[in-house]
Amino acid sequence: MPVLLEYRTEAWPDNGKIVVYDSDATVPSDEALVRSRRDVVAGTGTQVYIHSLQGTAPAEIVVRVWDGPAPADSTWEAEGEREVELDTPTGCVVIRAFSPEIAGDLQMPRPGVYEGRVSWKGRQAAEDQQSNLRVELATPEGQLDSDTVFAAHHDTLETYRIDLWWTAQSEDDD
Repeated sequence: MPVLLEYRTEAWPDNGKIVVYDSDATVPSDEALVRSRRDVVAGTGTQVYIHSLQGTAPAEIVVRVWDGPAPADSTWEAEGEREVELDTPTGCVVIRAFSPEIAGDLQMPRPGVYEGRVSWKGRQAAEDQQSNLRVELATPEGQLDSDTVFAAHHDTLETYRIDLWWTAQSEDDD
């Protein structure tokens, strides 16, 4: 089954927070945010919260939309995954990392309710990179300036893949 749409972007997870949401879903959910810290991914219907273990390097976000349930991918060695539902009555999805800037936005093939899963890899490697950054920044002055240290510790090690497929019209569509 072919992928209908694939979108890639990088998001800098401010305090470990990344959210993928319908463009009209502007009220944040503290409950989903707390659940994402425990379960990595949590949703509200119109919002999907992803919790990164770090906040100093970009995380790659890949959104793939399928014509039906996404097939298993033996080449993707995910460290974990969670099922999600994303209701996008507008058909416009925004990716934000709780910083002033939006990491990306995309137009879905059609508005409605999408089921799917979020899978990830590289979370621990990204956290280790941030820990090493903190250690290097704490070393005595004069060895390296902070810009050099940050540049050496901002590799994109963490990837979140969001596979979605349309299942129904949104209730707002009626």
